[in-house]
Amino acid sequence: MRTLKLIHVRQLVIIALLAVLVFLTLVPILFMLVSSLKSNAQILGNFWGLPAPARWGNYGEAFHSIWRYIVNTIVYAVVGSVLVMALSSVSGYLFAKKTFPGKDFLFMLMLAMMMVPGILTLIPSYVLYENMGLTNTPWAIIIACAAGGQIFGTFLCRTFMAGLPSELFEAARIDGATERRVFLQVVIPLSVPILATLFIMQSVGVYNDYIWPLLTIRDSNLQVIAVGLTIFTKQFGITDLGTRFAAYTIASLPLLILFFAATKPFVSGLTQGAVKG
Repeated sequence: MRTLKLIHVRQLVIIALLAVLVFLTLVPILFMLVSSLKSNAQILGNFWGLPAPARWGNYGEAFHSIWRYIVNTIVYAVVGSVLVMALSSVSGYLFAKKTFPGKDFLFMLMLAMMMVPGILTLIPSYVLYENMGLTNTPWAIIIACAAGGQIFGTFLCRTFMAGLPSELFEAARIDGATERRVFLQVVIPLSVPILATLFIMQSVGVYNDYIWPLLTIRDSNLQVIAVGLTIFTKQFGITDLGTRFAAYTIASLPLLILFFAATKPFVSGLTQGAVKG
C-alpha cells in the first residue's frame, strides 16, 4: 500500500513538473497575444496587465503591412516543397526498390552530405546563384529549397518505401502496368503519409528561413516573412509595439493552420517512415 502511494506521489510530481514546463513554453505566446491588443502606453505602463480597452485595429494595420511577405513565403514554401516531394519520391523509390551499380555507395554518400553544416556552403552557394543570375528572384528561394531538402527527403522516402510489400508492385506489372503507372498509382498513394510529413517539414523550413533570403533577396516585394518582420517597422514607419506583436501573431497562423490540418498524416509519416528499416 505504501509503495502504491509512493508511485502515485511520483506521478503527481512528474505531472506537476511537466505542467510547469508547458506553462513556461506557453508564456511567450500568451504574452504575444495579450500584447498584440495593447497600445504602447499599456505595454510600457502595465506590462503584465490585460488590454483595457483591447485594440483590435492593431491586427488590421499589421496585416496591411505584412500580407505581401506572407503570400510570398507561402508561394515559395508550397512550390519548393512540392518539388522536394516529387524528386524525393522518385529517388527514394529507386533506392528502395531498384538495383543498380553503386546504389549503396551513392546512398551513403548522400547521407554523408547531411553531416555538412549548411553555414559552410552559404558563401559558395551565394556565388553560384549570383553567377547564374538567380539572386533577387523567387527562384533563389525555390531552387534552394528543392535542392537543400532533397537529401533528407530521399532518406525519408527510401526508408518508408523499403517497407512497402514488393508483391504489390509485381502484381501490378503482371497485370500489364508500366513502371510509370506502378509508381504513380501504387507507390505514390501508399506513400501519402511520408510525403505529407516531408511537405510539412519543408514548408516549415522555408517559412522560418532567415539567413538565405536576407542574403539573396534585395527587393522587399519579393522578401519572405522572416525577413519582412524585421524590416516592416522601418518601411512602414510603424513604432507601435502592439502592432508589431499583432504582426508576429498573424505571421504564425499559416504554420499553425498547416499543422492542425495535417496532424494525422504528419504523425503517421513520422511513426511509420522513421522506424522502418
